Amino acid sequence: MIIKSNTQNELEDPLKEKALPLFAKKLNINHFSPTQFAIPDGNWLFKYLVLTQEERRALPSNSQMKAGVAVNNVLQKHLADTIWKFGPQRKLTPMANQEKNKDKQEIIHAELQEFRNHIANDDKDQAKKEKYQDEIFAVCNHGFSALEKLGVATTYPITCEEQISITQEVSSLFLSVVGRTDFTFGGVREKEGVISAPTPAGIIEIKTQWSKVGKIKKSGERSFISLSAPATPSYNHLIQCAMYAAYWNYEVPVYLIYLNKNDYKIFDSSNCSGLTVEGLKKNFQNMITVFKRREKLLSQYENLDPQQIIENTVQMIDPMFDHPYCWHGIGEENLLKAKKLWNVI
Repeated sequence: MIIKSNTQNELEDPLKEKALPLFAKKLNINHFSPTQFAIPDGNWLFKYLVLTQEERRALPSNSQMKAGVAVNNVLQKHLADTIWKFGPQRKLTPMANQEKNKDKQEIIHAELQEFRNHIANDDKDQAKKEKYQDEIFAVCNHGFSALEKLGVATTYPITCEEQISITQEVSSLFLSVVGRTDFTFGGVREKEGVISAPTPAGIIEIKTQWSKVGKIKKSGERSFISLSAPATPSYNHLIQCAMYAAYWNYEVPVYLIYLNKNDYKIFDSSNCSGLTVEGLKKNFQNMITVFKRREKLLSQYENLDPQQIIENTVQMIDPMFDHPYCWHGIGEENLLKAKKLWNVI
């Protein structure tokens, strides 16, 4: 939410801390996010308490992530009135979208070229990169169809990547919960040029799906398995939606859209119990419960120095090194560092 002071006419920083607990100050953390909920406690501790922000940003990306970013960029650049972007000193700032209504195909071509600049992690990721170049056009076009079905293009304003923050007063956590919305649209957002207590007409979260890597053919080429839209949404995706809904006090409908090269599917309160007010409230509380547990683990050692807080907390947590995905892509050096921390080497 963008809140402007009535007297100073300045943007309030959603990451501004109220009163951080001692463990948070020592460990240099000031917020949680739905992304952090999606990974187990051990992986979370390593990524957010052991690695620095710079080290996290340096973690390798992959073709699925880069292709998803390309599709989101295409949809947002063509439709958005405002896109939140990193400005000087990496602070998120709402900026007018200079590419609104630019030719769709031109935007797709530009983002496809950017995707081609992705440096693959390995042979498998290279095969994905080559495959997804052929899928991006179709996925983007399904995205436009889905958003057209929701009537997004005819609404004003359309805001993308807006940073929102649920404060300690609302969540009962020590730390705020911060997220960024893919799309919010409609609603009264401005009065006399000042954005005040905005309430959009709808919130949209977009997820892209890409063909799954299959076996290697006799020819030596990698095979791929085409995906269909899911019958039910991912639980972690519903948690994200719940955070957005809670921010607007469950008064704004949330739409969860899945896109792939074959089709698209829109989930809302009519076909998904997790997107009803009751379901959103339940999932929000589930997220808060996980974050409260993490705060409690850390707070019991907050009188120690930062390294001792981490070392003592590690003894209370299963690192789950056999988890199917959370330790992938972290790099051999970081994985070795994590295993030494848990003393499993």
